[in-house]
Amino acid sequence: MTLGCKLLALAAGLPILGAAADPEMMNLVMPDASMVMGVNIARIMASPIGSAIAEAMHQGIAKQPKAELAKAKPELQEQIALLTNIDWSRDVRDILIAGGNGKSSPALMIVRSSLDPARIRALRAFTGDTVEYEGVLILASSKPGNAVIAFLDNGIVLIGQMSDVKSAIGRRSQHTALPAALAAQVAKYSRYDIWSTATGTFTAPLQGRAVENPAAEQVSQYLAKIAAFNGGLRLSPDFELSADIEASTEKAAAEMAEGLRWLTSTVKSQAKNAGKGGSGLEGLKYELNGKRILLSLRVPEEQIRAGLQQMRAVQQGQTEAARQTTPLAAPASGTPPPPAGTIRVQSSEGTVLIPVEKQQ
Repeated sequence: MTLGCKLLALAAGLPILGAAADPEMMNLVMPDASMVMGVNIARIMASPIGSAIAEAMHQGIAKQPKAELAKAKPELQEQIALLTNIDWSRDVRDILIAGGNGKSSPALMIVRSSLDPARIRALRAFTGDTVEYEGVLILASSKPGNAVIAFLDNGIVLIGQMSDVKSAIGRRSQHTALPAALAAQVAKYSRYDIWSTATGTFTAPLQGRAVENPAAEQVSQYLAKIAAFNGGLRLSPDFELSADIEASTEKAAAEMAEGLRWLTSTVKSQAKNAGKGGSGLEGLKYELNGKRILLSLRVPEEQIRAGLQQMRAVQQGQTEAARQTTPLAAPASGTPPPPAGTIRVQSSEGTVLIPVEKQQ
């Protein structure tokens, strides 16, 4: 896996703007881009769901057994220790990913971050040369084909192939005019906390690859039905989802709509059987129009907070139950067990061994 893929996976795993996309970051996007995705970490972490994610991540790191860490290779132990010392919810605030649909198309990750070259070097991901281009420091990997990382002013970091990064550096003082169709989608969805826009043909990330995991295979088959996707997700104050999905065929669109119908009815039925007031999908709406599916969902903040409180109560109950049912280990006395056929008895005279007759 290349360095760019590793950083992308890391950014996607973070337990993750009310206004439009950051114009300073958008100016770095290539003018022939066909896909742009944004993740505003700052707003996500300020939401009730983001706070719960941050709490879960903190507890997971705090409870990580040292024995598990010790199993890792020495070089990985140092990397993991450094990663846990980085507060990703503060050090990374906004992410833009831009590129084309083809395998050889340019691709960039644009990050607004407080991470500096010294902290990136400490990750030991870059063991190659340090170069300067138009006054911008670039750290390169010694492995051919790996990404480079460049540090611009105002805490903006560029990650990508050297040629793509240099091109972006040249655009920093200009206004990038995106293709009209893509610009319209960006204007519509970039107000969400997490958003994605694309024109042209959508390429599933697992399409064309051998997949051994059955669950991953199902995901791959589902994504293969999607020709284009534009959508956004807001986590605060209310949970809102809006998406415009274009399927590869009308049949695929009908199958996806049927899957949504089944999922909605199943979740509602399970919530009703569990005695819960709501499933969270009461506000889900979708419309099938040829190959397109228009999808929207809104869940009030009060319902989100109530659900999170219920989850915490269940987790606390499970923890308390596990603590009460865990047998206490007998204190070690340091005395060896009595010989076979005897029992040890403590008396005022001391400890004596009494033979025990076997029952006939």
